[in-house]
Amino acid sequence: MGMATSLESYMLHAGVDYDMVQHEPSATIVEAAQKAHIRKNCVAKAVVLKDDKGFLLAVVPSEKKISLKKIEKVTNRKMELSSETEFSPFFADCELGAVPPIGNAYGLNVLMDESLENNSDVYFEAGDHENLVHVTDWDFEILMKGARMGPIC
Repeated sequence: MGMATSLESYMLHAGVDYDMVQHEPSATIVEAAQKAHIRKNCVAKAVVLKDDKGFLLAVVPSEKKISLKKIEKVTNRKMELSSETEFSPFFADCELGAVPPIGNAYGLNVLMDESLENNSDVYFEAGDHENLVHVTDWDFEILMKGARMGPIC
């Protein structure tokens, strides 16, 4: 499949440089990092959350887990995990379970763990289970414009 069309359009419009890293099919983002021989802390994963106000994309390093308590503290919202059937309409151009962390490409607000700022290179799902997008920290910052930052792991 390659890169999801919404993601590709957004990245081209933002003027960021990127390259694609192809890997053997993977079931998880951690497995994708392993198969692509990339350090897990450089790979950003997206977790879709919801509450009565709507959806939110939490973005964390692939080897970490979100903390709903920390997210509640940062957002002042009582969030819970969203099911794939609930959020899949937002990501219609992506394979199930291959959600890119670039909320701006899909009209979603983003809450990003501050530890992702420590990487000079960032990798993330391209919208399928066989490709990662690679950008520099500078370009990732452009793509994440408007994201709230906080300790959410």
